[in-house]
Amino acid sequence: MNLQEMSTKDLLALHNQIADKAAGPKTFATRGKLLDRIESVAAAKNIDVASFGQPQGAEVTEPHAQQQADAVEATEAPTETEKKPSGKGIGRLARELLMDPAGYPHGVIAEMVNAQIEGAQASAKSVRWYAHDMRKKGATVPERQRVAESDPV
Repeated sequence: MNLQEMSTKDLLALHNQIADKAAGPKTFATRGKLLDRIESVAAAKNIDVASFGQPQGAEVTEPHAQQQADAVEATEAPTETEKKPSGKGIGRLARELLMDPAGYPHGVIAEMVNAQIEGAQASAKSVRWYAHDMRKKGATVPERQRVAESDPV
């Protein structure tokens, strides 16, 4: 196969194989410049570029019994629809409590999350972040109750 028949993607891969410095897809303004660069590098290094475009024969190996056994075990693994829950559910619970129309203050929601989930370390700031993230994504989060300065939160 000659260079003119190769795709630009294949030409770029060829260039990166033979050139000292790799190029990206936006390095060359035109396909012609890429072809010129490949030809100049090939001439400088005495490389026959015609052999690069030839498809290589696939290597055929015999399947082993162990590979077949591994394939059977792989099918028994959980699928994508059966995702294992990640985390403890702190964010999910905090978001649910933020949507409560009672409008609990952020500090109270953090205490509620910490009481319901073992090992949780939610703070008023983290709950505030969840509220901000929900608003940023377009959710209408109810207003919070104002905390009096005498009430510890």
